[in-house]
Amino acid sequence: MGSPGGNILDILPAACMALDEQGRVRWTNRPWRALFTVGSNSGDHSGLATWFPEEASVDATLRQVAGSEGVVRLRARRSNGVPFTMAIMAAVDGESADIICVGREIAGGDLLSESQRYLDVAFEMAPLGMALFDTEGRYVRVNDALCGLLDRAPAELLGRRDQEFTHPDDRQSDVDAAWRILNGELDTWQTEKRFVTGRGEVVWAIANLAFVRDSEGRPLSWLGQFQDITERKHREEVLGHLAVHDELTSVANRRGLIQELAARLAHARRYDEPGAVLVLDLDGFKQVNDRDGHQAGDAVLVRTARALGERLRVTDFIARLGGDEFAVILPHVSAEAAKTVAEDLLRVICDLESSDLGASCGVVLYDGASADVDAILADADRAMYKAKAQGGNCVWVTGAR
Repeated sequence: MGSPGGNILDILPAACMALDEQGRVRWTNRPWRALFTVGSNSGDHSGLATWFPEEASVDATLRQVAGSEGVVRLRARRSNGVPFTMAIMAAVDGESADIICVGREIAGGDLLSESQRYLDVAFEMAPLGMALFDTEGRYVRVNDALCGLLDRAPAELLGRRDQEFTHPDDRQSDVDAAWRILNGELDTWQTEKRFVTGRGEVVWAIANLAFVRDSEGRPLSWLGQFQDITERKHREEVLGHLAVHDELTSVANRRGLIQELAARLAHARRYDEPGAVLVLDLDGFKQVNDRDGHQAGDAVLVRTARALGERLRVTDFIARLGGDEFAVILPHVSAEAAKTVAEDLLRVICDLESSDLGASCGVVLYDGASADVDAILADADRAMYKAKAQGGNCVWVTGAR
């Protein structure tokens, strides 16, 4: 399998090899054999199958490269089993029709250069927003996905700090995390944060940040990945709203009322402020449903919720407990004021519909000593039934719980 013309081709510095039309190795020169042979195995290791065991159809690949006068990278293996990578140029010999191949090993520096090229492509083509920051948090490199997320051209970002585009409410958490990373407490950090786009819209992203240090631990740069989760956050907001709101009337539901009342009681304990909870049940609603149908009954509930809300203060809270029962939280109010509001709400309901529709209202007071949400709601419910037992369309007040 020596080279034609004796040792003439052996003096060439390039590794050369020829294949005949059947894909058989016609000859190789000494630099080619030296790439593959190690020690005493030098005479035994020859042929495409042993040189390139991990590659399929090497012959066809080299013929294709020869036809295009290009270069191909192939995974090769030395006689001792050590793998390496070759770059091979190929061309067709016009006289013999042999495929003449000239190859070289891709050395470490070449591999690093190749790796850097692939990393550059991965950075630019990544579907996630990618950014490289200096130690001061200024953008020094951005990809198209990040520009699309922020709706800003690269020139608008480069040289400017990430904080300039972060939603004001999320800036402090970024600063706190940056200090922890600079102090060596963290090397990476993940968070959900908001950005303000070039159109002034707010978008949500999962931010993954890594702090790159040199061998001495000194800071070099930040590398950031940003995944757009705006649609997911919107779905969560909708689901969160539905979880605590009544679908028919759009006011809070029982779960929302319980959450709000727990927060109001905590506030009352801290500041020793009195308040009241009202439970209203519509009188005559069943007759409306029976006479006019459930669709008409639903319309009555919607109008009732709207009318009650218009009478209440901004700081008050209204909920529909289910059926034709509503609840109201009145913060920072006395027993006398709570009763006055309750009576006003009954008049609102009477004025809203025909004379055969009214309401019964139970009122329970709470103060800084109150702690049990369930007990307060149960007391308000019992007070409502006492008002209903009085003939309806009246208010029953119970002392602080």
